[in-house]
Amino acid sequence: MSNYFPLSDLKVGSQAIVAKLETQDEGIIRHLMAMGVIQGVNISLESKFPSYVLSVGKSRTALDKETASIIYVSQD
Repeated sequence: MSNYFPLSDLKVGSQAIVAKLETQDEGIIRHLMAMGVIQGVNISLESKFPSYVLSVGKSRTALDKETASIIYVSQD
């Protein structure tokens, strides 16, 4: 069984698969989905400071720590 952990705990330069979004806030879910952050997608963490910068497909996006902490990922 896979272990899930918050994106905020992923090491810079690492890749992971989005496992789930730990929020009931539909606005945040829609925002993340619009950026391509959905269950099953591969992401790469490029930076943690001053904000979390992710590569999702051919796009890059920046998130604050609170948002990064609700995105749970796995590394299989």
